[in-house]
Amino acid sequence: MNNTLTDYFLELINDYGFNKNAFFTKEDEEYIPFSYSDLAKNLICLMKYFISNDIYPGDKVSILSENRTEWVTVDFACMFYKAVSVPLYTSTSENQIRYILENSESKICFVSNSFLAEKILKMKKDLPSLRIVSVFNNISKDEDYYKSISLFGDILKNKTNSDENEILSELIKLSESVKENDLLTIIYTSGTTGNPKGVMLSHKNIYSNVKACKKVLPISDKDRFLSYLPYSHIYERTAGYYLALFSGAEVYYAQNIETISAQLPEVKPTIVITVPRLLDKIYNRLMKSSDTIKNPFKKILFNQAINLANNSTDKSSFKWKLFDRLVYKKIREKTGGEIRFFVSGGGALNSHIGRFFENTGLTTLEGYGLTETSPVISVNPPEMNKYGTVGKAIDGVEIRLSDDNEILVKGDLVMQGYYKDEKATGESIKDGWLYTGDIGIIDDEGYLKITDRKKSLFKTSGGKYIAPVLIEDLLCSLDFVETVVAIGNERMFVTALIVPFENELIEYSRKQNINFKTYEELLTDPKLHQLIQRDIDIKQSSLAHFERVRRFTLLPKPFSIESGELTPTLKVKRKFVEEKYSDEIEKMYLKL
Repeated sequence: MNNTLTDYFLELINDYGFNKNAFFTKEDEEYIPFSYSDLAKNLICLMKYFISNDIYPGDKVSILSENRTEWVTVDFACMFYKAVSVPLYTSTSENQIRYILENSESKICFVSNSFLAEKILKMKKDLPSLRIVSVFNNISKDEDYYKSISLFGDILKNKTNSDENEILSELIKLSESVKENDLLTIIYTSGTTGNPKGVMLSHKNIYSNVKACKKVLPISDKDRFLSYLPYSHIYERTAGYYLALFSGAEVYYAQNIETISAQLPEVKPTIVITVPRLLDKIYNRLMKSSDTIKNPFKKILFNQAINLANNSTDKSSFKWKLFDRLVYKKIREKTGGEIRFFVSGGGALNSHIGRFFENTGLTTLEGYGLTETSPVISVNPPEMNKYGTVGKAIDGVEIRLSDDNEILVKGDLVMQGYYKDEKATGESIKDGWLYTGDIGIIDDEGYLKITDRKKSLFKTSGGKYIAPVLIEDLLCSLDFVETVVAIGNERMFVTALIVPFENELIEYSRKQNINFKTYEELLTDPKLHQLIQRDIDIKQSSLAHFERVRRFTLLPKPFSIESGELTPTLKVKRKFVEEKYSDEIEKMYLKL
C-alpha cells in the first residue's frame, strides 16, 4: 500500500463496503446521506469530464465553495486523476481570488452558487489559464451568463452504470499511478497584508498526519462529526474531513455558523472540531443564562453549579454529582448529549474555559498546527489531557526550540514548500526543520505550550518586549469584553482596542448608574472609561508595569469575517485591525 489518500479510500471501501454513508447534508428538515458508492461514481464521472475538456494530471483545479459533498467529489477526483486541488474561502476578497487563480494557473474553477460564478466570470478574461467555471447549484437558463458556465449537475448525468467490482477495479488501477510524493493540494495562507503564499502539500504529508492523529484520538465508525469550519482551511480538511472519513465516521454539515446551536441536538455529534472563539461564546452565554431563570430556587442552584464548574475538578463529590444530574446534564443536552470531546485548534484556548467545560462533562482537547505542517503538530491525548498546553508531538514529529524559543518542527508532515517561491521556502525550512514563527516552551512531561507568535511580539520604544496574547487574555476575562487587540509596537506604553458585548456593557453601565441616550454615546462616557480602567488595572496587576494597558478605545461593532477583522477560522487579523483603526490608535497616544 502506498502512503496516499487514494489507497486510504480503497482501504475504507474494503473495510466497510460501498454502501456505507459518509456525509450528510440538511435539506429542509432531512439529512440526505452521501455514501462511498456515491463518491466513487461521482469522482469517476468527473474524471471523464476532465479528460474530455483537456484538463490533465498536474493541472490546478480551484474550489470556491462552502463545505458540501460536491467539494468532496472534486477533491477525490483530483486525487485519483493526479490533478492538484486549490481551495479558496468564499469570503476571500476579489483581489486575492484573482491572484490565487492567476498564481496557481488554475484551468477550472468550481463554485457553489450563481453569486460566486458571476464574480469569477467577471475576472475570467484577465486569467488566461482559466477555461471553465462550473457551478454546483442549479442556475436558471434565463441568466445572461448561463452559456458561459458548466453545471455540475449536468456533468454528473453521465455517471457510470458499472457494478461495484468494475468500479473498484477502475479505482485500484488509477490509484496505482498515484505516488506518495505527488502534489495533492496548494493551500493559500490567509495573510493579513500582501499576497498569500501557496503551501504545497503532498499525499504523504496529509496521509502521515491523518495516520498519526488516529493513534492519539480514538475515533471509530460509531462517531459523528458536526462540520462547520471551512474545508478551505487545512485544519478542518484534515481533522474534520479526512480524519473522520478515514476512521469510518459520519460527517454532518452545519448549514452555517448561526445554525450550529440548533443542529447540535439534531445531529447529536460525538466529536466537534472547533476553534476557541466558539467555545468562548458558549461559555459567555452560559455565564449570562441565569438572568433568564425566573424561579429563585432554580436560579440559586444554577449559579452554584456554574461556580463549582469554574473552580472544582472533583467529580467524585456529592455536590458535583448532584449538580451533574440537575444542571450539567442539561448543558450537555444542548450539545446533543453525546459529545465525547471537542478538538480545539486554530488559536489559543483559554485554559480556564477548557477546565470549566471539563467540569461540566465536556472534554476539550487542544492541539497545535500550521498549514505548512498538514496541519497537526501536537494534540492532547484524551487520557492525559493537560489544559494550558497543546499536548505532545504526534507520532513521527520532532519538535525542538531554537535559542530564542521559536518552535522548530521536522517530519513527514512538513510541506514541500511554497508554490513558485523558493526564497520564502528557504527562509522557512532550514536543514529539514520548519521554523514555525511561534514561541513556546516544553514542560518536563513533554507537553508543548505556545506563549506567542514571534511576529506578534512587539517592542516598546523603551526596548521592552511584550507578548500581546497574555494581555488580551487577561482583559477578555472581563464579563463585558468580547475581543481585545493590544497595541504598543515602538510606542511609549501599551494601549488596547476593545470590542465589548453590547448587552453586557449596557447592563454593567446601568448598574453603575451611568446615564446615556445611545450606545455610541455610552462608548465615550468618561465615567464608564474610569470604571473600566479600574477593572483593567485589577486584572493586569500581575503584569510588569511596562506590560500594562494605560489607555483603551471601545469599538462600536464586533469583529467579523465580512468586515475583514477575522480570518475564516475566526482569528483576529492583527495587522488589518491596526490599519483599519489607525485613527483610533493614534488618538490614544495623542492624549496628554
